[in-house]
Amino acid sequence: MYVQTDKEKVTLMKILCVGMMVCDIPLYPVPDNILKLDSWKISNAVPTTGGDALNVSVGLAKLGMEVSLCGRVGRDSNGAFVKACVAKEGVDISSVIEDLEYPTAASYILIDTLNERHFLTSNKIFDSLSAEDVPEEKIKKADLVYFGSAMIMERMDRDGIEKLFRKSRSLGKITAMDTAMNTAMNSTGQVNYYEQMKCALYETDYFLPSYDEAKILTGEELPEKIAERLKEFNMKALVIKLGKKGCYATDFVKGKYISTIEGMPVKDTTGAGDSFVAAFLCGISQGWDIFKSAAFGNTVASLNVGAVGATAGIPDFKSALAFFEKQDIQY
Repeated sequence: MYVQTDKEKVTLMKILCVGMMVCDIPLYPVPDNILKLDSWKISNAVPTTGGDALNVSVGLAKLGMEVSLCGRVGRDSNGAFVKACVAKEGVDISSVIEDLEYPTAASYILIDTLNERHFLTSNKIFDSLSAEDVPEEKIKKADLVYFGSAMIMERMDRDGIEKLFRKSRSLGKITAMDTAMNTAMNSTGQVNYYEQMKCALYETDYFLPSYDEAKILTGEELPEKIAERLKEFNMKALVIKLGKKGCYATDFVKGKYISTIEGMPVKDTTGAGDSFVAAFLCGISQGWDIFKSAAFGNTVASLNVGAVGATAGIPDFKSALAFFEKQDIQY
């Protein structure tokens, strides 16, 4: 626990983030007919950091939380860059592993004229991460353990998340999970994600998937029906991210649609969902209920998309809270 700081923030939880770490290279603006053109002029291609666990850890740090990160990068220049960027934000990276077999995951992000994202990725390293990579001492020091990459990391999906969360709960920790599957590659029905993820879901307190991922996971179309399907797992809450429409949050007693902020400038939607998750967990750490935490998540995500980069638009907690309190968000 921490005392009041000069940022006027009391941190009530220490959070351990586990999952993807990526070197992102955003390319913009990219026209729809790029494959029919010989060349096209874009803005400077400046590398940045990405991956949901990494993004959430940086978002939490920007919001004043104490956070550590566990994942894998290659022993290469991209890995060194990613670690340096995360450490600069105040995230503890002492548990980040340098993989000697695979290079650091990389994404070339094509941002079109409507500010929508399209990814070209190299991420074989994702399959290397295992529950054994997470030091027990880090779990013991945390109050909440967040896994950000379900449905895309082979060893963790198989039984790693379940092991990590069962260990975390045995040590009295809260667990939270997001999904990160590539919906374009995994919408064929070849994998029964519901059966694959059941054991992990039973060990999850807060589940925060996107709508597309929740739909593929459960086979249901409506958020209310998705919630009904997931009720068996006795979670504290389900929050379904709905993009520019906001989110649907439920404690399985009552559910609410919470809108985002209209009229906000949009430059890059990369990391929008991750900034939402960071702000939601920050809200939970304040002792807020899930609905206020989700509304705060919508607010921070709305601010974040106004800058280019997965976490570039996330403000400090004091600024985010002041902006949030001025909005007329019904929650």
